[in-house]
Amino acid sequence: MIDERELDDGLAAFDQLGREMAETNRLLRAVRTDQATRNQQEHTLSAEMRAALKQATGASQEALQASQTEIRSSLLWTGLTAFLIVLVAFGGGYFFGQRSGWETGHAEGYQKARNQETAASWANTPAGQRAYGLDRQGSLDLLTMCRGNGWTTERQKGGTVCFPYADPKGNVTGWYLP
Repeated sequence: MIDERELDDGLAAFDQLGREMAETNRLLRAVRTDQATRNQQEHTLSAEMRAALKQATGASQEALQASQTEIRSSLLWTGLTAFLIVLVAFGGGYFFGQRSGWETGHAEGYQKARNQETAASWANTPAGQRAYGLDRQGSLDLLTMCRGNGWTTERQKGGTVCFPYADPKGNVTGWYLP
């Protein structure tokens, strides 16, 4: 016979597992959203850099055609300098954006893996095995949803309590539902 305390511990641990999995899913969605935002920012930066590069190249071409003398050489260097500045800015923006995104994704992925590792290790404990056994027998839903004959639920102290029966002294016992 399973002690009620062990059952409570198993149910509490099973509930914790559910919360950790929900948190893991939330973090994964946040990582995906953050990565999509970073990709959009990098794409916008790239488009702006191409426009600036096109504008700088156009200005350089006009300057080359307008002058035949020493001004021609001077404008050519100005255009090349602008082109190099644009290339350096584009490369730096891409590098720092990519690095920041990778570091954030790596940290969040590591945290998710740690949470799943914790959940998996709990599932291999005696309490986790008992909870799994209850689930295989169909009893876990009965316990967590308070669906037994004559069982009732009440809201107490911010939680829902299941009252399955009264003991011989008339005391009612129960457990908190997840």
